Amino acid sequence: MKRLASIDIGTQTIRLLVADCDDRGQLVPIFRDRKIIRLGEDMGADKNLGRPQMERAVACISEFSSRAKACQAEQIFAAATACVRKASNSNDFIRRTVARTGITPEILSGKQEAELSLAGVRTVTGAGEPSLMIDIGGGSTELVLTETGQPPLFKSLDLGVVLLTEKFLKHDPPLAQETSRMRRCIRTILAGSRLIPAKVTSPFSGMALIGTAGTVTTLAAMDLEMTAYDPGRINGHRLSQQKINALYQNMVKITSAERRLLPGLETGREIVIIAGALIVLEIMQILSLSSITVSDSGLLEGILVNKCAKAR
Repeated sequence: MKRLASIDIGTQTIRLLVADCDDRGQLVPIFRDRKIIRLGEDMGADKNLGRPQMERAVACISEFSSRAKACQAEQIFAAATACVRKASNSNDFIRRTVARTGITPEILSGKQEAELSLAGVRTVTGAGEPSLMIDIGGGSTELVLTETGQPPLFKSLDLGVVLLTEKFLKHDPPLAQETSRMRRCIRTILAGSRLIPAKVTSPFSGMALIGTAGTVTTLAAMDLEMTAYDPGRINGHRLSQQKINALYQNMVKITSAERRLLPGLETGREIVIIAGALIVLEIMQILSLSSITVSDSGLLEGILVNKCAKAR
C-alpha cells in the first residue's frame, strides 16, 4: 500500500487527508484535519483573491504539508475549487503556494470536482442508481446524476454559501426580506440549470439523494447533536427535509453568536450555514425528495482514488 495525502483548497475550508491506498483504490484513512480559512472571502466584482486570504491559505497548506510528511506520506496532491478557478489572479495564488510549499495545486473544473466528489462518496456509501449527489461548497454547488445504463450527468452551479451570504445577509440575525431574496436567487439559478434533464428516465421521487461537503455534514452533526465530530456516525446518516427545515427555522431567528452554541455546528460556519441549508431545502423541494443521505467522504477521497487508479 502507498501512503498518500490530499489537500482540498475550497472557498470556505481547506482540508487534509492522509490515507493508505492499495492497488484497487481502497483507502484506509490515517489522519484528517480541516480549517476554515475563507480563501474566497470578499472577492468582489473584480474576482481577485485578497492578499490576506491568500496568505492564510498558503500558511494552512504549508502546515498541512508538514503534517502529511510527518505521517510519512509519499506524495501530496492538492486541488483547488470554485474560488480559485474563478479568480482573475489564480496564477498568483498558485505561484505563492508553490514558492512556500513546493506543491502545485491542480485547479479543478466544475465537472472534475463533481466527478472526484462522486468517486469519494462511493468509497463509503456504495451509492447505487438512480441517485443524485450534491456537493455544496463555498463558491459553487456540484451535482452528479447517475442512472443505470446511462453515463453520469454533471452540473456545476454558481451557488456557493460564501457568495450567497456576502450578497444577501447584511444583518445578524438576517432580516426576513434578506432570506426571501436569497431563496428567490437560489430558485432562479436552480430553475435555469435544468436540474431535471429531459433524458432522465426515472422519476426523481424514487432516487436516492446523497450529500457531501460541509453544509450537509454540519446539518447531520447538528441533527446528531455531536459535541465531537465523528465521520463514522456522519456517513450514511439520513436527514429528512422536515428536520433540515426545523434546523433552518431555528437558526435564522438567532444571532451568529447564539448559533455557535448549537451542538454540532462547527465554529466558522455559523453565518454560511443559513445559505447552505436553504440550498439543500430548495433542491429537495424542487425534486420532491423527502430525505438526504450524508457522506463525510467526498473530494478528498476522490482525489486519492483517482491518483491510485492512474498509478495502476
